[in-house]
Amino acid sequence: MTRLLRPSWLVLHVLVAVAAVVMVRLGTWQWGRGVATGSLRNYSYGLEWWAFCVLTLVAWVKFCRDEARAADAPEAEVAEPVPTYVPPVVDAAEDPELAAYNAHLAELARRDVERAR
Repeated sequence: MTRLLRPSWLVLHVLVAVAAVVMVRLGTWQWGRGVATGSLRNYSYGLEWWAFCVLTLVAWVKFCRDEARAADAPEAEVAEPVPTYVPPVVDAAEDPELAAYNAHLAELARRDVERAR
């Protein structure tokens, strides 16, 4: 939870709060325009701004929860290495083209293993 109180997060909290206030004010202004003109369009814009505000706050709460959970989660363990490709054994006399292709794949896999070390 202390991670959310770092300066960078505090700036983001303030920006979200300011954005929410601006959206509420814009919705209120549009609603007032709707009352003054009787325009359904202004009423819908007013509702739309309020919906944007609600969605922004819901998303922000979700981001904060995810960040808090990530901070509390234990460090991920090192994953097991991915097994290397082992081509099937094909007799060169049976299918020389397939045997050559499998040998090429085996060589590529060997190079990848060497690079990873």
